[in-house]
Order: sequence, then C-alpha cells, then structure tokens
Amino acid sequence: MEMKEMEIQIFEDLKGDYDGVEKITMQSEQEFLVFADDETLWNIFEDMINEFSSIELDAEKGETHFLRIQI
Repeated sequence: MEMKEMEIQIFEDLKGDYDGVEKITMQSEQEFLVFADDETLWNIFEDMINEFSSIELDAEKGETHFLRIQI
C-alpha cells in the first residue's frame, strides 16, 4: 500500500472511532502522527497503548499536541 493510501486509511479508521481526530501525517511506512484535541489524543493513547510497537504523546507547552505511533 502506498503511503498516501495508508494515511487515508488510518485517518478514516481513527476518525470513525474518535471524532476529534483532525489529521494524520505519515512520517515513514512504519511511523505516523495523529493530530487531535487533547482529550481525543489521550483516549487513543489509552485505548491503543498495547497495539503498536511504540506510541508517544507529544504535548509540550506552546506546541501542537500529537501522538507519534510506530507500527
């Protein structure tokens, strides 16, 4: 699957379960970023902590908050 197709698929899957998802950005074939409001990011983090090889919440003050997920 092409990265753009994967990005669209991941976005649609997450958006179906988490209405607050704003966008997905593929960093590589194995890593993507999820942008959403803080509550949605936290819910995804809690629900999927054991589903991926790595999931990190990046929530630095004054920066855009996102999840970095490695498949």
